[in-house]
Amino acid sequence: MEHSPTTQYLRLLDDLSTTDCVIPINITDTLLDYALPIYRSEREKKYSEPMVWIGLYIACASLVCILTMVADLLHGMRRGKLWFPCKYFRINSAFLTVISVAMKLPVDLSGSMPGDVDQVAKLGSMAFMCTMMANLLPCLSTMDNNALWSNITALCLLVITMVVNICIQIQTGVVSYKEVAPIMNVISYVDEAKINKDRNIILASIYVTLLLWLLVVHVCTCLAILKSKKIIESKYQQGHDRALEEIKQSSGELLTVEQLQKHVKNHWIMAGSGSPQFITACFHTTSASGFNSSDEKIGFLERNDDDLRPYVLQLEDEMELANRTLEGLSKSVNRLIQNGEKSKANDNLMKLIEQNRASDFQGVAKFDNVDEHHMQHVPFLLLKVEHQNCWSLPVVTLTTIAISLPEIEREEVDNLLKGVNRGLRYVKLVEENLNATNDFVSVQEAAKTLWKEVDIDHKWLGHKLQDPSFQVKTTRQIVEWFRDTSENLVYSEVASRKDDSKGKSMCANSMYRITKTILSSNSANNDDKASQKELFDNLSSMIADIMAACLTNLPQVIEMKCHTSAIEIREASVKEAARLLGESKEIIETLQRRCIPSMNPSDLPFIDKWRAIFKESLIP
Repeated sequence: MEHSPTTQYLRLLDDLSTTDCVIPINITDTLLDYALPIYRSEREKKYSEPMVWIGLYIACASLVCILTMVADLLHGMRRGKLWFPCKYFRINSAFLTVISVAMKLPVDLSGSMPGDVDQVAKLGSMAFMCTMMANLLPCLSTMDNNALWSNITALCLLVITMVVNICIQIQTGVVSYKEVAPIMNVISYVDEAKINKDRNIILASIYVTLLLWLLVVHVCTCLAILKSKKIIESKYQQGHDRALEEIKQSSGELLTVEQLQKHVKNHWIMAGSGSPQFITACFHTTSASGFNSSDEKIGFLERNDDDLRPYVLQLEDEMELANRTLEGLSKSVNRLIQNGEKSKANDNLMKLIEQNRASDFQGVAKFDNVDEHHMQHVPFLLLKVEHQNCWSLPVVTLTTIAISLPEIEREEVDNLLKGVNRGLRYVKLVEENLNATNDFVSVQEAAKTLWKEVDIDHKWLGHKLQDPSFQVKTTRQIVEWFRDTSENLVYSEVASRKDDSKGKSMCANSMYRITKTILSSNSANNDDKASQKELFDNLSSMIADIMAACLTNLPQVIEMKCHTSAIEIREASVKEAARLLGESKEIIETLQRRCIPSMNPSDLPFIDKWRAIFKESLIP
């Protein structure tokens, strides 16, 4: 304040009052009255300093909205969509907050913003809001009913607040052509000149009308979506039942690749034609909003039904999906399957399975308490750590032992790790979709955590694998070290009250049982290098058999992913099923050429059911 205009002005008045000149009191009072306006002007200038940062804040929010809309446009073009799908720019709490920041200028009632650039900024924000509302329309169909109502209510509040504020600004003259517009309107005698001076008010009124119109469109579309979902859901259930009849297999038969391809295509047509966004694109309100990319994108014509047409879902039965749209849906699912087939990610897994195809899944029984002389029971260490068997934990445990053998070539170990890593991806899919009960989840989570430690940290429950001491140990001593360490861990973890103690106990108990089984066989009795190679091969064979048995359930997983009750995620689920089918096609065909035990398909996802079959075959 030392050198502020107010201070300088007051000092000047003080100097005048102390001079020899006699200044009338009325003049001094008049001069003093100017001090307050000077002070107010000074404070207003001070308060305006953050405006640059506020402008940057608004610009950043607008940029986020623009970039996400462009991303949606590119995504729609890349996917061959006939509308702009809202994958990134959506109505939710986060984006509504960003939009409200971007709309600060037209909502602000306090700032006059008389300059031409300021007025253009206000009007540009209104036009930008109209554009965003048109682009947001398709995302209404991606929400469930509760989210739809809450988000449309929030959007209504935002738009109505904005419209009311703009109307107030129009009425008070905040939105005008320029600061001297009222004076120009008074002194001008030409009607045309008056219209030009009111140009911004006219534009603002047009934008207000458009905003209200778009809001009505959003509300009407919201109501139409709720009704259309019920109609489509009823027709989808009929189509799903028809598709199940086409692939209905006899007891003990597995779905073939050809049946799966047909099943995936049928559900893709249903998911695509019955997609909420696709249905929304057919609404007259949607066309009115102008968000569609082409006026010719959806057409309807009559033609004879083909294999896929019975699975087309339409709001009205007399409509027929345009050839171009149906052909596009068919090509897109074929492309997904083909892209999966071209993937080379399963090469190491296929080598692992092919190398052990002669064993006919016997490793499922051999890895724990079963040998060629019927059954040899290896008890649980403590009743407290008993758990359901799952597919992934024995695979991780056997792999741990295999990669710890120091005499095995590095390339063989790496190939095994790559094959197991890829195989566990599918094993987890089977477990998550077919073994998702509480009895299995805890042991599956324990196996998942253990594999991260083995694969990334090269440790097993905190102990380094390929320990230098293993270099001087015999094969049997290495297996005994795992047995003794696991036994000690079980007792110590059971006594512990840590949150992860149960999972560690499960992993240690699995190691104990498997190493006891190995030590009772001939795999670890010899002490030379050949013994390690023999044990490594036996472990690889058991790993391959367990994963192969588990992966016979992939057709069931693909079938399950084709059908989901939530209409909003149905298309994404079928898309995942198509990719999975393409990736696993060779695996499924290879396994179905092998001698799969005659089992009820509902028993195939459970490793204990497999083990029971092999135990029965060993009993005379």
